Amino acid sequence: MLHALFVSLTLMMASSCSTTTSYIDPFCTDGECGTGARIAVVGDLQRTGPVEVWRERNDAERERLLRQLADDRPDALVLLGDMVWWGASEEEWSYFDRIMKPVRELGIPMLPILGNHEYYGGDAAALGAFHRRFSDVEGTYYVRTMDSIAFVMLNTNTDELPVPFMRAQAAWFRKTMKRLDNDSAVVAVVVCGHHPPYTNSTVVDDDKVMRRHFVPAFVESRKGALWLSGHCHAYEHFVKDGKHFVVSGGGGGPRQSLYQAVGQRRHDDLYPGGPIRPFHYLLMQRIGTTVVVAMRPLEQRGSTTADETFAVTVQFSPADVTSRE
Repeated sequence: MLHALFVSLTLMMASSCSTTTSYIDPFCTDGECGTGARIAVVGDLQRTGPVEVWRERNDAERERLLRQLADDRPDALVLLGDMVWWGASEEEWSYFDRIMKPVRELGIPMLPILGNHEYYGGDAAALGAFHRRFSDVEGTYYVRTMDSIAFVMLNTNTDELPVPFMRAQAAWFRKTMKRLDNDSAVVAVVVCGHHPPYTNSTVVDDDKVMRRHFVPAFVESRKGALWLSGHCHAYEHFVKDGKHFVVSGGGGGPRQSLYQAVGQRRHDDLYPGGPIRPFHYLLMQRIGTTVVVAMRPLEQRGSTTADETFAVTVQFSPADVTSRE
């Protein structure tokens, strides 16, 4: 039923969209780029570590989920970090290469960010393994535009990074969000960072650095549509200060229970699921100034119905764009 809602909502918005330009290139910087691109998002693909003997192991589910994602044939894939359990281990990266084969064989472009597990082991070996697989990514934070959606990709590993690095990144982020607000080629902005500013996880906490030094610039942005995180191995959907924050850590890492009782949960979650959430990925599509998001759970008993579908309309007028940098 929800999948039908996603389809009908998409078609309805498409019919009301003023542009008729067809979609060609996922890495499009033309503000009139069409409305057919679908962008998948998945987080926390890492295997359960050999020392985590008390946690669930989801190798079969992870591989099925990635095959299902590939079958959806998205135009691009965002990876929200923690792709491997031990970043300096070539064995872990070789496993990642194997499970990603269905995606790579289709030539799907990928936008990755670093999670905390990518830093496990020696940084040089870990980051070297990352950049060998994603050679088009320079540095560890960057911005990329697809179908007029600007994806601002952050490195949120504050425990691993020196203070001057984080200060420089925060200054870059504030400047970038303002620049994108004034860029006529950008319709919406999606921020991606591994550590969530908000979560009800019983295992990990809200990231206070993100909330204090990064979230305000996102909230102030006219085009800021969505903040995506992983780290908590679950699905959560919050609205704070009128902005949507989604935790999408359902890629196969050992799932985390969520606080739900009044007095225990830290935030009101719009998703009505239980304390353990399904393995999943997201599918996103822009229709005009609206970004439609569908959570796609791992197929169970022949059903891939989206467990949640919502739309975020960016409230800005082209007249608000004063310059293009």
